[in-house]
Amino acid sequence: MTMAAFQKAMCDLIASPDLCLELVETPDAVLGRYDLSERDRRRLVEVVQQPGMVVNCSLYRANRLSPIINLIPHTCFLLGDALLGEATEFWKGFKETRMQFHDEVKQFGDFLQHRIEMGVLQHAMLGEVLEYERALNEFRYTPRIEVLAQLERSMSVSESLRLHPLIRVLLFRHEPRRLLQLLDERQPPPYELAEGEYWLLLDGKDEEVETKLIDPTVGRLLKAIDAGSAPSLSAADVEVLVEAGLCI
Repeated sequence: MTMAAFQKAMCDLIASPDLCLELVETPDAVLGRYDLSERDRRRLVEVVQQPGMVVNCSLYRANRLSPIINLIPHTCFLLGDALLGEATEFWKGFKETRMQFHDEVKQFGDFLQHRIEMGVLQHAMLGEVLEYERALNEFRYTPRIEVLAQLERSMSVSESLRLHPLIRVLLFRHEPRRLLQLLDERQPPPYELAEGEYWLLLDGKDEEVETKLIDPTVGRLLKAIDAGSAPSLSAADVEVLVEAGLCI
């Protein structure tokens, strides 16, 4: 038996209200997972029955939820009342955190994307807004100056055309400018938006990410280049893309 085992059990309980309820109902099944003394087992049973434990669980979840809300705010706004339930479901499989908020938010984004693909989350605009905010976070945590300096040093021609590492192209099925404006203003859905094929280009080469709508033909081409499935291009077309800073 170790102090570490007691601390681990305590952290697990604070992180999971469901585990606290399970402990109250079946203490032997829960506490049997840890190398605890009989005294520590009694202490844990007493702790989870105290009113303050509810506060501890709430504070823990609030501390983990805050960076998610800060880094993907529009996605969280669209989730609305479903946010806490989705986060709780996510945390069941992602319990360990070393306060690397970007990593946790990235994996929460992966989780939401999977839920969208599975049809669990069916909000019409959620997927495109999530992809947009995930791209912004990539730029936020990418060492931009180092990437640009490395590209400057490496003047050799690549074997294949690639999208510039600080460029992203995103497909929206709803007019993105108006959609993002409504989200910035915290206007609750539903929204009346034009629908179609809209390609938004994100340029992260400067400190402030630049966004602009581009022609669908160009958007599809850049997306194909990024996926490694672009059609053959003439030398002149390649030169135009490279000189425009879109490809390398």
